[in-house]
Amino acid sequence: MPGRAVSRAALLVGALLLLFAAAGPARAEPVGTADGPGDIALAIGLTTAAAVVTGLWLRSRYRRDDAADRDGGDS
Repeated sequence: MPGRAVSRAALLVGALLLLFAAAGPARAEPVGTADGPGDIALAIGLTTAAAVVTGLWLRSRYRRDDAADRDGGDS
């Protein structure tokens, strides 16, 4: 099933992306406001990546059987 392997690979890549993007150096001083264009792009990118990973996880978890839908299901 190539679709399932691709979905699992996408979930793995997304999880690794979130893991390494969040792992930054710890700082003790205040960082100020995030109003620069790079900060906004980073926030949008991380939010989008989290949404995609969540969507792929939900899709893989609650996927319906296509054959049952074509045949009319169990009813």
